[in-house]
Amino acid sequence: MGDKRNSEWKRGDPIRYIRDEIPEFDLPPYEGERYEALVPDTLDLQERAALAINGLTGPTDPEADYEVYWLVFFAHNPAMMYHDWCDFSSVQPEFMEALPLMRLVSGSKQNEQVERRWMEVLLHMEGPDGVIYVPTRGRPWARINDMFGSADTDHFANPYYIGPLWSAMALYHLRDGSGIWEETLKRVVDGLAARAIERDEYAYFPLVLAPGQPTDPNEEMPTGLHASLVGWLIQGLAKVYRVLGYDPALELAGKLCRYLKDHGQYYAADGSFLPDSPGGDPKAHFVHHLVGVVGMLEYGMLSGDQEMVEYAHKGFQYGMKHGDTLIGYFPENIDTPQFEHSEICEVAYMIMLALKLTEAGVGDYWDEADRWTRNMLAEGQLMRTDWIERIPGAGLKWEQQRDIPRSVIDETYQTTERVAERNLGAFAGWPTANDWYVGAGPGIMHCCTYRGSRVLYFLWDRMLQHDNGQLRVNLLLNRASPWADVDSHIPYVGQVDVRVKQPVELWMRIPEWVQPAEAQVQVNGAARTINWQGRYAGVGAVKPHDVATLTFPISERVDRVYIEKERYTLVRKGNDVVAIDPPGQYCPLYQRAHYRVNSTRWRKIERFVSNEQIDLWSKWT
Repeated sequence: MGDKRNSEWKRGDPIRYIRDEIPEFDLPPYEGERYEALVPDTLDLQERAALAINGLTGPTDPEADYEVYWLVFFAHNPAMMYHDWCDFSSVQPEFMEALPLMRLVSGSKQNEQVERRWMEVLLHMEGPDGVIYVPTRGRPWARINDMFGSADTDHFANPYYIGPLWSAMALYHLRDGSGIWEETLKRVVDGLAARAIERDEYAYFPLVLAPGQPTDPNEEMPTGLHASLVGWLIQGLAKVYRVLGYDPALELAGKLCRYLKDHGQYYAADGSFLPDSPGGDPKAHFVHHLVGVVGMLEYGMLSGDQEMVEYAHKGFQYGMKHGDTLIGYFPENIDTPQFEHSEICEVAYMIMLALKLTEAGVGDYWDEADRWTRNMLAEGQLMRTDWIERIPGAGLKWEQQRDIPRSVIDETYQTTERVAERNLGAFAGWPTANDWYVGAGPGIMHCCTYRGSRVLYFLWDRMLQHDNGQLRVNLLLNRASPWADVDSHIPYVGQVDVRVKQPVELWMRIPEWVQPAEAQVQVNGAARTINWQGRYAGVGAVKPHDVATLTFPISERVDRVYIEKERYTLVRKGNDVVAIDPPGQYCPLYQRAHYRVNSTRWRKIERFVSNEQIDLWSKWT
């Protein structure tokens, strides 16, 4: 690996962080009400969040402070996980944001030791200047496959990837409130802002920072794909301002947005996506563009910059033109002649944009969020692993992987230990429209696990909105809450039951395939006259122990579609794809024959309602 700093390193040796002593902090338990319930056997985001915790904490290395293995190779025999530069420079900061969100949704206590060690490591990486520095000593893989370069020092920072760490610390502050995380957040924002290169109304950073080395004001400005990285930083700054009201965070976010929008050579004036390499290959990476679009939208909503919100809206609309909006298939790259796999990263970001743009009032994208969630997002989560063990004999269609030799691993940075089991609940890196994995790419890159997990939280959070005694049911999925529990029979039958816990005025949004005249509402079996407000059926006042039932027709329909240069026939029931032709070969998607039976299948589960109401979303302006 060519790093003399680690020439005598052996597995289990300590990682040399920049800070030895850290302050004490609390990790409050995730407490709430737990109870058994008999519910329809349909998509349940609480269940998916609990499974995601395994996918976030399982693929970690206990001998390296639970550092994430960011790549998972299924086309090895047996499957293998792999450390490289991206573990902490990119992916683990994102995991640190997603993990507490998944616990708030599910109440799962699985692998609690991982979360605490991650929090300790984060504090150990804060340098004397406030910047978060990644160590190289004790991490021999720190420079393997490094895409963006790293300073030849014991510690370095890729400033653009600090954003998710800020989001994680903002969550810790909301949960703990002891003051340690607020103080840390302000120091790291100030420390990084001091290293920014400012040009009038905008600012940017070099790709790599080293402790004790001042920023060169003449440093070349990153453009193209490298410019897009600032989107993560903007998102983190937005969380800091949202939680603390810290003005320097919003000010820096605005300067970075103007750099990205007007100077980064990655977006056109109309919001369309420019190539990754200005003046070179026309290929445009979908996710890297979406990272910036989300950042600009969050800043615009926080600051009241409507022009920035509208610009982000144009980027979202451009993205929709380059994917399949029926099931939510968005390609890894656009403007390429070859077939492009999807990434769950793209799917998750497009769902997040649909939710946030709806919240911003510039569009109504509940139906898009519903379709994409029920199909590509739900199918993109790893729900079974038996097929992974059969891959070596499966005859993958990609010629270079037909014969898979036994894995030969370097135990310094690779492992084959229980790989499939440890990644259950993770999200697909390279799915097709009908198969979880067909041999292209390793199988999982855990940036997809982070974004797939995180958007589960935002979907769960916005599914129900309670404000001033009104409860709005925006997405007809299963969910428990302090105000009411929602039992969705979709797609077995067109029925949703709301079991009321608190007195509310109830509104329920009807699905896109339903006409208002076709919907009916009953409360405790007695018909109610519906008061319509757009697509929302006004049920009226309900009280604890009432059961409000919305019913409507649902049936199968056939769609013949062209998804990423290939033809498919879809059978949809409501918004759920219940069959696809041609079917997948290795881990085929949409094995949903049970949904085609027109009677509800039930199951008993433990529901969880958190004692905490973490507000990361509302009151943006």
